[in-house]
Amino acid sequence: MSLATPLVDKHVIVIGGTSGIGLAIAERALAAGARVTAASRNPGRAAGTVPSGIATEQVDITSAASVESLLDRVGAFDHLAMSAGVTALGTVRELDSRSAQAFFDTKFWGAYNGVRAAADRIAKDGSIVLIGGIASRKHGPGRPTMAAINAALEAFGKANAVDLAPVRVNVIAPGLVETPAFDDVPEDVRRRLLTQYVASVPVGRVGMPEDIASTALFLMANGYATGSVVDVDGGVQLT
Repeated sequence: MSLATPLVDKHVIVIGGTSGIGLAIAERALAAGARVTAASRNPGRAAGTVPSGIATEQVDITSAASVESLLDRVGAFDHLAMSAGVTALGTVRELDSRSAQAFFDTKFWGAYNGVRAAADRIAKDGSIVLIGGIASRKHGPGRPTMAAINAALEAFGKANAVDLAPVRVNVIAPGLVETPAFDDVPEDVRRRLLTQYVASVPVGRVGMPEDIASTALFLMANGYATGSVVDVDGGVQLT
């Protein structure tokens, strides 16, 4: 691996890679010289938004068999980023256990399926990057399920950095990021969240997918980074 161009000719797979943070990671990896595969539940829906140099594949991360089939189809790869997930808003009074479990099925168990399928397929000098969230440690109203999922992902990433070594495993914990994940959030709730966040964080803005993507590429390229949880949150933990 060249220290100057560590991702050139490497194969990067981004699950959840056709929109939001995942698409930004895929685009950054392509610009860095990597061969990139972006997988999502419905890649056809993203037609016209994914650059022509990025291959697209279908995957259902709630199905272990679907994830394994994806990795078998695409062949040898060096780095895996897991960015698929949903915004789990609602108090325990508002979300019954079945609804909360559905969020876990996508974000936590989806990551579990991805890491498990990658364990014996990924290059030994490769890496896995999981996208969690700062809700694991910065608590706010209506986010207990998000807090639990993201805390579980952080512990899962650290433990796998030990179990899967020398493959490196890291977690990014973003703050509030403007992505299509908020499309299903009622407009008044969305507007209130964004306004409150901008007013409270030192950087004075919400995050953009590119903010998280640049961190993901750093973690792929830096061969000494593993077992890390990297906060990219605009300083929200300081408030």
